[in-house]
Amino acid sequence: MDSQTLANLHQLLDHESDLREKIRDQVNDFDKKTRILVGILSKIHSTRSESIPSLIQTARPVLYSCSETIVELASLIPPNQFWRWKDMWCNSLRTAVFAAALSEYLTNGTLISLESTSNVLGMQDRWKDRVNLSVEDYLHGLITMVNELSRLAVNAVILGDFEQPLKISAFVKDIFSGFSMLNLKNDTLRRRFDSLKYDMKKIEEGRLASDIFMSRRQGMPLRPASSEEIECWNHAAASLSTLSAIYSGPATIETIGRVNRLISAWPADDTLPAEGLDSVKAIYKKLVSGLEEIRLTSEKENKAIDNAMEQLGILIALRKAPEIISQEKRNKRPRAASPSAGGTPVPQVLPAPGGINRVSITLPARNSSTGPPAGTALPREPKARREAWAKQLPLQEGRQVAFHPPPNKGNSSVTESDDNNWILAVVDKCINGDKNRYEVHDPESVPISRFNTTLRSIIPLPDPNAPAGSPSSLSAYREFPIGSTVLALYPDTSCFYRAEVVATPTDTAPSVRSDTPYASTYRVKFEDDDNQELVVQAQWVVEWPGGQR
Repeated sequence: MDSQTLANLHQLLDHESDLREKIRDQVNDFDKKTRILVGILSKIHSTRSESIPSLIQTARPVLYSCSETIVELASLIPPNQFWRWKDMWCNSLRTAVFAAALSEYLTNGTLISLESTSNVLGMQDRWKDRVNLSVEDYLHGLITMVNELSRLAVNAVILGDFEQPLKISAFVKDIFSGFSMLNLKNDTLRRRFDSLKYDMKKIEEGRLASDIFMSRRQGMPLRPASSEEIECWNHAAASLSTLSAIYSGPATIETIGRVNRLISAWPADDTLPAEGLDSVKAIYKKLVSGLEEIRLTSEKENKAIDNAMEQLGILIALRKAPEIISQEKRNKRPRAASPSAGGTPVPQVLPAPGGINRVSITLPARNSSTGPPAGTALPREPKARREAWAKQLPLQEGRQVAFHPPPNKGNSSVTESDDNNWILAVVDKCINGDKNRYEVHDPESVPISRFNTTLRSIIPLPDPNAPAGSPSSLSAYREFPIGSTVLALYPDTSCFYRAEVVATPTDTAPSVRSDTPYASTYRVKFEDDDNQELVVQAQWVVEWPGGQR
C-alpha cells in the first residue's frame, strides 16, 4: 500500500470521526430537549384535567424546537446515509414522537398521523435519504404514549376526573386493534406491542374505579357516610396514594426508560453486532437488572391496586345496601317489642324474602334498657304540643319530622302494639290552615305513602338550613346532657329509636373539624343494640316523646 493511499484512508477516518462527533453533539442536544419534554408531560399525573391544556402549551415550544436540531442533523448527514447513522438518534426521535402523540391526544382526543408528526418535527421530503421518521420509530412512540396513558387512567381517578379513564380506554382499544392488524417483523417492536396487553389491564382497572365512583355520585342516595364506610374509603385512599407514588416516582420512570433504551439497543434479528459478543453480554446484564426492578415495582403496583379495589368493592357494596325498599330497610335491625303479660319470650313469625317464613323470638325488655317501658303511653296532648312549638308553627312544606305512623294491619313493620315506631317523614302541607293538622309523606316507601296527621304524631326536627336565631334552627333546640333518653335516627336507616346520650356535641366538638358534616354530633347507645356507641348528627336527635326517666 503506497503512501498516497494511506494518506487518503487517514483523511477519510479523520473525516468520519469529526462527522461522528458533530452528529453526537446534535444528538446530545436532541436528547436534552426530549428529556425536558418528558419532565413537563409527566406532570399530567398530578394535574387536574382543566389545567392540562395550559401544561401542554408549556411543552409545545420545546417540542417545536426539536425541528432546529433535526435541521442541523440533515445538514451534517451525507446523502443516502440515513440508515448508517439513524441508530444514534432513534431513541430521542421516538421520545419526540411520544411527546407529539400525547400532546395531540390530550389536546384534541385524536391520534396524530405519521405525516403530521413529521411536520411537527420539521422534517422535509428532500431529506428522506438523510433524516426522516421511519414507521418503526413512529410505532415505538405510540407504544410509549399508551404506556403513559395507562398511568394517567389510574391517576385521573385519584384527582377526581372520572371521565378520563373511559376516554382513554376507548382510545387505547382502537390503537390496539390497529396494531393487531399489522404484520410486525421487527422483534423489538413486536415485544413492545405485547406489553400493550398489560397497559390495557391497568386502564381497565382505572375505568373500573371510575365506574365505582360514578355510580356512587349518580345513582346512590345522598346520606351521611357510616363509620365503616369512612374507614373503607380511608384504606382505599391510602392504597391509591401508594399506587400514585409508585407510578410517578422518578426511579420507576428512569428504570422504564433505561430498559426501553436497552431493548432498542438489542441486536435486530438476534444477529451479532460489530461491537462483538461482549457488548451483547453487557446489554444482557443491564436488561436483567432493569427488568427485575420493573418486576418488583409491578408487584408493588398490583398489591396496591388489589388493596384499593378490595376496599372500593366493599365500599360500593355498603353504599348500595340501603337501596332496598324501605320496609326491608326498617326491618333489618330487629327491635324488642312490648313484653307479654307473663313476661315470657313470645315466638313471632316474620315474612322473609322468597316467601320463606323465619321464626324470631321477642324478648322481654331488660331492666337496664334506656327510656320508659315499651308500654308507656306517649303524651300526645295537642294543646301542650302547640304551646311547645308555637314559634315554629305552622310547619313549612319540606320540613323534616319524626313521624309516628298509624297502625296498619297489612304492614308487618308497623303493628298496633308498636307504640315506639317512629320514622323520618317530610311535611307536604298544612291542612286547611289548621296549625295542628298536616299532610306528610314517607320518602323511603315505594310507592310513596302519604298520611294526614296531627301534632300528636309529629316531632319537628331541627332545620339545618334555618338561619341562626330561628326557632327551627339547631341552636334553638336544647342540648341533651349525658344520660338523657332521646329519640335518635339509627345510622343508615330511616327509623328513630330510643337511645341514651353518651357524649354531647360539646364533648365531641374538640375532636371534630367544624367544616365537616359531623361537626355537631352525639354519641349514643341505642336500646337492645349490644351496648354499641354510635355517632348521630345532632339534627337527628330529639327529646324522647315518652319523657325522661
